[in-house]
Amino acid sequence: MAWGLASRTCEFAEVQRGTGGCCRPLMFAYWGRRGPLSQLSLELAHVIAARNDLHCTISVSKQNEQFDKFNFLHEDLFAIDTYNYQAFLCYMHLRNLRRNLTQRLLCDNARAFVSMMPHMWSPLTASAIRRAGVRHIAVIHDANGHPGDRSGLANGWLLREAAVADHVITLSATVAHQLMDAHGISEKKISVLFHPDLNYGTQLGSGERRSGPLRVLFLGRVLPYKGLDLFVDAIARLRNDGVQVQIGVFGEGKIKSTTAAALSALGAEIENRWLRDDEFKGILSRYDIVAASHREASQSGVIAAAFGAGLPVVATPVGGLPEQVTHNATGLVAKSATAAAFADTIRMLAKNRGLLAQLQREIIARREERSIQRFVDKICDIALCQQI
Repeated sequence: MAWGLASRTCEFAEVQRGTGGCCRPLMFAYWGRRGPLSQLSLELAHVIAARNDLHCTISVSKQNEQFDKFNFLHEDLFAIDTYNYQAFLCYMHLRNLRRNLTQRLLCDNARAFVSMMPHMWSPLTASAIRRAGVRHIAVIHDANGHPGDRSGLANGWLLREAAVADHVITLSATVAHQLMDAHGISEKKISVLFHPDLNYGTQLGSGERRSGPLRVLFLGRVLPYKGLDLFVDAIARLRNDGVQVQIGVFGEGKIKSTTAAALSALGAEIENRWLRDDEFKGILSRYDIVAASHREASQSGVIAAAFGAGLPVVATPVGGLPEQVTHNATGLVAKSATAAAFADTIRMLAKNRGLLAQLQREIIARREERSIQRFVDKICDIALCQQI
């Protein structure tokens, strides 16, 4: 199946030929406050700032947890207020934002606005983008709300951006199919890309063999669809079979009392809170593999962080995870989303350190395929081509 413009190329040099004055053909926007998209947007900003063939504007919220790190952009930064209490409730603020957004796009001579993730205000600012006469590209991460994730209640509203955008980018074919089947988005309007690696400063592993028990990490927000109980059950099965593994659970969210008791019995390292971005490096460096024990998924920022640190991933075969984790190359995909199958898959790495080293080497060998540079190139191809 062909997906939109994902393979089409453009000549960026043509874009830079303007009528004089400022020319920033693209505006990339992430208006969220925290999470993996903050890190992805920061890495994207650095890649774009280093280019000589394309000048862009980056729009982020002043309330973003990493906002100060975007200061290097200087005049290429378009900062907005999103989480100020009065600003959120004030109609006048939203009206001013729409006006300022239109003016900035016109001043930039922009040709496309790329929303890196829908924000609650995205459907309300789409008219400002149209008024500036630029293409509206929306990166959609989830077609449906995740079970147990309260933010999913707003998913229907957020997907209005996909409906009004000129083009949609997804990070997995799974989400693309869901957008078509459940939300009526035309296949011609969708391009499927990939989730680029997230680099939190951890050095990619060299594939050397480590002694001692296999160290397995469960990372990220603790939500029902992430399958923490499945993970704990799988580890308990391995321990009962005499397989030596050490585990860590890091992330914010409610852990059931029974699961917490099981984790304590397993001697798990636990940090049940929101993690700062500067903590990921130390956490990832202490483990051998990352567990993605999801019962449902679109794709995973945790997997992207694991690959950025050179860590293989053991994943369940749900949603877009098998697209993101290449079995026997960058990780292992369990045969089913059950504790028994997940335990059997981890067992393979605990018993075969040569396989673990092989996976680590393959992650390094394939990193260009998952790079933020390639991701930016693909988005530019899509956003700046003459046809949509």
